[in-house]
Amino acid sequence: MKRFIMGGASYLMWMGLAGYLRYMGLVTISWETLLRCCGLLLLYNTLLFGVFRSGLNRRFKDPSLTLFQMLVGILWAMVIIYHSGEIRGGMLLLYLVVFVYGLFRLKLRQFLFLALFAIANYCGVLFLVYRQNPAGFNGRLELMNLVILVVVLPWFSLVGGYITSLREKVARAMVTIERLAIHDDLTQVFNRRQMFEILEREKALGDRGVHPFSICIIDLDHFKQVNDTYGHDRGDIVLRTVAQTIQKNLRDIDHIARYGGEEFILILTNSGVSEAMQCAERVRGLTENLIFETFPDSFRVTISVGVTKYTPAEDIRNSINRADKALYRAKALGRNRVEYEPAVVVGSWAVGPG
Repeated sequence: MKRFIMGGASYLMWMGLAGYLRYMGLVTISWETLLRCCGLLLLYNTLLFGVFRSGLNRRFKDPSLTLFQMLVGILWAMVIIYHSGEIRGGMLLLYLVVFVYGLFRLKLRQFLFLALFAIANYCGVLFLVYRQNPAGFNGRLELMNLVILVVVLPWFSLVGGYITSLREKVARAMVTIERLAIHDDLTQVFNRRQMFEILEREKALGDRGVHPFSICIIDLDHFKQVNDTYGHDRGDIVLRTVAQTIQKNLRDIDHIARYGGEEFILILTNSGVSEAMQCAERVRGLTENLIFETFPDSFRVTISVGVTKYTPAEDIRNSINRADKALYRAKALGRNRVEYEPAVVVGSWAVGPG
């Protein structure tokens, strides 16, 4: 809609300029023709507004319909330039107004197509002007205008295409930066900071009674021995493989984040105790049966899991502490197991351990 408004404002400027030039006697267009043009432009913009408001534009790759709007703009520029008489050379700037509209949106080949279309249109204008008044046709001047257009528009197209290319590179870089800001570099799951943001969001929903959620803390059993025996690089492979395997076996609404070292947290949306225990047991079994490339066939990794359910209105760290307490109990009871720690309810408040 912003781009549509910008295009509409350009047409308003053009018609105002054409009216002023007609008033000053510098263009040959009649008031009747000018009013007809204004009516057609109003109809065109009304139809275009209807397309945008109805959502039909979303069926196209470019919902702004930038290329289409620029093609129409070039045609309208041709109409004004045709009636510009002696100031035709100065009115060629209208083509640049159209091309500026495509900056940050069109690719080089699209700009070059528009440049050829505009040059062909201007050649058509010169042909019509010559046929109408051969005696008054200033060939040298019109040829100079054409040469300027042939040089400037393709060059502007190159610059516009380069700007679009830079914009796309910046956009890709921003996506990468945003991903790095919320993901752990090694395991490619969410990092600790993003984990707390997700927990706060789930807490807000849970406090309003929208849905419950549960927390699982996962710790790789005897992971220090893996690093000591096989080295830290291969230990990183184990961490990454376990994290990615768990992530692939979660629902889209659930999240996994690296809590620190070899510990991970699962945030299970809309999950009660039963669902959380089932999920924890499933990922425990998956991890136990993982086979790691470049490791001996007998090599296996197990995890211990502590589970708890968030209780509305409690401090989120109390929930984490409960899950941590359950995790330590699982490790104390022999590892490779899942343990649950309930909240201690005092009146309407839930408190964690301690």
